[in-house]
Amino acid sequence: MRADMYKVIVERPRRGGGMRGEDSAPIDLDDSPRQEGLRRRHRRHKWLNENLAPLRRYLASQVGRPWDKVFSDICAGIDRRNTVQRHIHQHLEDFVAIRVYDVDGVFQIDGRWRGRVPLADHWAPKFYVHPRHGLLCVNEDRIQTRRDYARKRKASLRAAREDRCVNRRILDASTQLHRIDGVWYRVELSAITNEAMLDRKTDALRKLPLDRCPRNIAMKGVASSLDLFGSPDVYASRKRQLKARELRQYGLVNGEA
Repeated sequence: MRADMYKVIVERPRRGGGMRGEDSAPIDLDDSPRQEGLRRRHRRHKWLNENLAPLRRYLASQVGRPWDKVFSDICAGIDRRNTVQRHIHQHLEDFVAIRVYDVDGVFQIDGRWRGRVPLADHWAPKFYVHPRHGLLCVNEDRIQTRRDYARKRKASLRAAREDRCVNRRILDASTQLHRIDGVWYRVELSAITNEAMLDRKTDALRKLPLDRCPRNIAMKGVASSLDLFGSPDVYASRKRQLKARELRQYGLVNGEA
């Protein structure tokens, strides 16, 4: 490990702070609290700004070495007695699973608040210390798990796009046709503005207030505006079922695809 590794990782300007966004004092003194801490009105605190990429690269270069020797080299270059440098040691277990247990041939680690989890877990560290010979190893099972997840997600997004092509027809920038449970509806779109948010407008398709409708990525089973309408900045202000004459006009038929 290079002798100045701690400088490369730690010695960067802290981020955050500044006077913007600070809470001002109440105009009416009667509204002021009887006691107030110095940090109460300061909402934008500073935080450390480490560059941990060199540490990850160093660990990758040490794969195959005994962990005790690797950890000894890290301690020689990064002093745990120094408050700032000690913070780097706290990040080590984000990258290396040090305590690994062999349970009936399956490697497991402490998942912190989740208890014991398999080493192949999606959120497991990229490296681990082998429980038998103590060498630093790459967590290949975790890499494969993430690849499988990415493959499934890509397939799911592709299927969702194909489903939208079948169940959505765009007429213009503010009007779309949507098939919901086999029934075609005319959907009027409006822009998501501050006024609409303050008035707690409800999305006609999701039947939720705008502040509970995700815009870019689906959350908790609720589709995003981008997925539903092709734009994150609009919502369904109105919808009505198409009449028989309109179905004939657009060449549509109610029923499942």
